[in-house]
Amino acid sequence: MLRDRSELESNLTNAIERIKYKRKNIEEVNKNLSEYDIPSGFFNEIIKNENLLGEIDTAVLCLISMAVFKIDGSDEVRAENYFTEGEISEARKYTGKEVKDVNLPISINSVLQIDHENFVTTIKISEPVKWYHNKIIVYDFETQRSAKYKKGRDGVVPVPDVNLQSVKDIAEHMLNETYLPDMITLNVYSEDFDPITYNPKSKVLTIKEGATISILDGFHRLQGAVRALSVNPDLQQDIILSIRVYDTDTAKKYFGQINTINVVKTERLEELKQEKVSYVAVKQLQINSDLKGKIASGSKISELAGHYTTTDILANAIDQVFEPKTAFEAKEVGVYLTDFFNNLLGVFDDEFNTKTSLLRQPRMFIGYIVIAKIFKENDVSFSKIKNVIETIIEEVKELDKVVTYNKGASSRLQKLVKDRFEKIDIKSWIS
Repeated sequence: MLRDRSELESNLTNAIERIKYKRKNIEEVNKNLSEYDIPSGFFNEIIKNENLLGEIDTAVLCLISMAVFKIDGSDEVRAENYFTEGEISEARKYTGKEVKDVNLPISINSVLQIDHENFVTTIKISEPVKWYHNKIIVYDFETQRSAKYKKGRDGVVPVPDVNLQSVKDIAEHMLNETYLPDMITLNVYSEDFDPITYNPKSKVLTIKEGATISILDGFHRLQGAVRALSVNPDLQQDIILSIRVYDTDTAKKYFGQINTINVVKTERLEELKQEKVSYVAVKQLQINSDLKGKIASGSKISELAGHYTTTDILANAIDQVFEPKTAFEAKEVGVYLTDFFNNLLGVFDDEFNTKTSLLRQPRMFIGYIVIAKIFKENDVSFSKIKNVIETIIEEVKELDKVVTYNKGASSRLQKLVKDRFEKIDIKSWIS
């Protein structure tokens, strides 16, 4: 595509809102789409649920933009502004028969039985996506998070409460092959019969015709996969598939159980996801420097564990001071800082073994990062570390208040410390 797909989806949503109130407009769009064997009424489904625009094949999205443009006439949805000539040509060849119909019963191989209600296997994500497209997987509002309500032609209808940005992020990771296999949990049930059969010898689980399959956990993951496969139909993403055979009450309890958890702090999530490349440098310090075992994960230290500072403080300081753009640059920063901190801790061994020492205060490490950057830029010998640190402590009497002040937003305080150290005329002491 010439431009970001999400931009077209947003503009199409606005254009559809403008044209959907006239029956003739909807009929005309459906008529244009039917020339490509796209089922009659497909456009009506999109009107009811705009999130479908993020799930459909790129070729279909192109055809919809052309059909809507014929009525709306806005450049914001003109296909030529988003697709190359080759992509438009390929879209015109679309037959609507790309996705094969899938019906129950469905047999799944290599399934392990945990107990009579719990089964698990691995599977290509493309399989559950096929089931979703063929309406075999449903979203059960009774056992899921609260619905959002949307006004459509048929009145007010419930729709899944979806975080579109989360779906986009998952799709991007899948397309970039950086998505780590995760689990989707389905519930297979029926009030009238046993909805599955399982052969323990062949390890084949069969979901019977007439059974209902709802998604208990992983709806955003499934939607991300739908979006990713619409861009790359050959995507080979593995997932862990958990199959439960629960009645409605048990399904409700399960959903409540998996969502009654302690919220993971933002700082810890950032560390785990490592979206900031500066965490690569922090990892170097955690593994290779004398700070090993002294850096707390997240935003708070443990005095009992003997922590000096946190991954959050170090990563933010490295990010703002050294500004690494790639993992390679961050690794180089980490190597330099390893030498810097090894020298620092060696010179001030007694101070760092004293819990009340100013040098050991967690936010002091922001200042150390600033000093390290000045050392690196000016090719200063580490032998001058002792003199520089002692001079700073002696010259800046208010430093203790800035570093140890404990109230207010952490990010604001971190910036305050960084700015304060950057104002100190360190260069004059090392020249």
